[in-house]
Formats: sequence, C-alpha cells, structure tokens
Amino acid sequence: MRIQAVLFDLDNTLTHRGQSIAAYSQFLAAYYAARLQHVDLAKIQSIIHRIDNGGYPQKELLTHASIGASVGYALQRELHWNSTPELEDLSEFWFSHFGPHAVAMQGAEQLLQGLKDRDYKLAVISNGGHATRLNILKGLGFSHFFDEIVSSEQAGLSKPKPEIFLQTSAKLGIAPEHCLFIGDHPVNDVQGALGAGMQAVLLEGFHAHTDQLMISNRIQRLDQIWDYLQR
Repeated sequence: MRIQAVLFDLDNTLTHRGQSIAAYSQFLAAYYAARLQHVDLAKIQSIIHRIDNGGYPQKELLTHASIGASVGYALQRELHWNSTPELEDLSEFWFSHFGPHAVAMQGAEQLLQGLKDRDYKLAVISNGGHATRLNILKGLGFSHFFDEIVSSEQAGLSKPKPEIFLQTSAKLGIAPEHCLFIGDHPVNDVQGALGAGMQAVLLEGFHAHTDQLMISNRIQRLDQIWDYLQR
C-alpha cells in the first residue's frame, strides 16, 4: 500500500539520546566548573543517564514532576560543590540547554531532506512536554521539515494509545493505512502505530528483548527505510 506520510518518534530515532546527554554533560561541566570542587564528567553523565533512562524515566527515580527538575535535584545532592546552585537554576539549565545540545541520529537529516524532496508528508509523535520537543527539534535544525509536531502533552494522551496516531494522521489529511511510523520502542512506537492501522518499522538497538516480539519490519539504520518505501 502506497505510503504518503512518514511519521517519526523523536528520542533514539531522530536524535541520539545518549550522545545528546554526553554533549549536554560536557557543556554543564564547563559552565559550572568554577563552582565544583572538581569536575567529574563521568559522574555527571552517570547521574543524568540514571534519571533519564533513555527518555523513559522510572517513576521511582523521578523526585520531581519533570526529568529536568529530577536531574537538577540529583546533581545538586550528588556532586561536590563549592557553591551549590539553586534547584531552580539547575532545572532551568536543562530546559534551556538540553535541546540546543541534541545530537542527530546518523543519517537523519539526509533522510528527512530526501523524503521532503519526494513530497512525503512528515510528522513527529513524541511522548513528553511540547516545549521540550520543539527545543530538541530546533536544536537539531529539523523543525522546518515537519508538517506536524505532536507531543503527548499537547494531545492530552500518549503513545502507545492509537488515538494520538489517529489524531496526527487526521491533521496530515492522510489515511492511517498510508502512513508509515518509525520508532525505537517496540510497544510505544510499533505496536501503537499498528494498532492505529498504520504501517510501522522498528529502529533496532535501543531496547533489549525485542526478538520475542512479533515485529516483522526492522531496520538498523535510518537510510534502510528507503528499501521499505520502494517495495
């Protein structure tokens, strides 16, 4: 069935979450170096990875309502400071600087440009705060590629609920069966999109134990999506 629209997850699909955290950690370490007793970049990254968990934080590790505030609280308590920043400052630092330090997934820009040149409708569906989604896409330089950017905050529901996929296809004016969704999460992305009547492809490498799941369409690199589109 002919694909007319290609929809994407954000974290670990268009942006590499781990590499983005590394870039953000380096910036934070340099910014706060004078206020730290010593700069331990590995510890900073470890704290952020523990709370963030690849963009899927464990509820018991969230001390505050957002990842950014929870990361700020952990950094405040676990690093050795000469002068400890206020939690509000560390939280705002995340919201102001994580997006601009987002690192694109290999091949993402070339794929988006190629799809745009071929007149596919493009959209993002991502769980999380809307402003944060926009900041990351702006940091990547990808905002202009998309006809729709949909967040769970904006939609009032989250993946894998089929309604968020259906809302997005309706905004694009493309029937679900003519939409292809690409994401790294076997349930939130692939099963969610399939449940909405879309086609779906799993970008492998970010979630363990996917072999037991009945997912027939898998890629290891974004440029492999062309093979799927040319079927």
